[in-house]
This record gives sequence, C-alpha cells and structure tokens, in this order.
Amino acid sequence: MMNTQILPNAFYGIQNFIDSLNAANAQGECTYTPKADYYETEGGFALEVEIPGVKKEDLDIQVEKNILTVKATRARKDEKFTYERSFRLAEDIDTDNIKVSLENGILKFDLAKKAQAAARKITIA
Repeated sequence: MMNTQILPNAFYGIQNFIDSLNAANAQGECTYTPKADYYETEGGFALEVEIPGVKKEDLDIQVEKNILTVKATRARKDEKFTYERSFRLAEDIDTDNIKVSLENGILKFDLAKKAQAAARKITIA
C-alpha cells in the first residue's frame, strides 16, 4: 500500500481532493456534476441534463448574464446529494423564452434562438 503522505509535489492536490471527498462522505453529503448533452434543433438548441431521482420542486434553475445554472438537492436515507452545473449560453439564445421539462430523470431545455431582424431595402433620398 502506498503511503499517501509521501506523494510527489505534482500529486499534492490529489491528496487534498481525496481528503475532501472522504470528509463529505463522512457527513453523508455528496456533490455531483450531472452529465449533459446538447444538440442543435430547427429553431435553436436542446440541452439535456441527467438528474436521476430529483423532483421538480427540488430544482433551482436560474439564468443570469447568459449563464444557465441548474441546482438540485435530493435526500436518500442518511445521504444528501447536491447537483450543480452551469452552462454558458450563446448570445443569440432567447433567454426570456427557455422551455424546460423533466421526464424520467432527464431535465430538457429548449433554447430558441432570438428572432433575427428581417433584411430590408434602404432607399436613397
């Protein structure tokens, strides 16, 4: 077994990370970064975030300065799971009209693009 106290300097941060995970597990808490997938649709984009076991009343979804943040908490027996992930949205996403649905542990966002101003002809006076 390797003595974790004698790790090379390059691995110093890993031990701190492992220690923090062990401390969180001892308190019965676990932070989880959910898996996500996105794809382009006809009118914009779709974003799907995996959050198994989370009810919609346990979700906190915010958009600020084109940053979409998803937070959720779920408790099971003596454990508490915290989910959190942020996504930077493109400038052409209409953040006022984001549609969200939750089905079978998948949180789906429909991200429509902003309506583009139609080209118009300018006449010379």
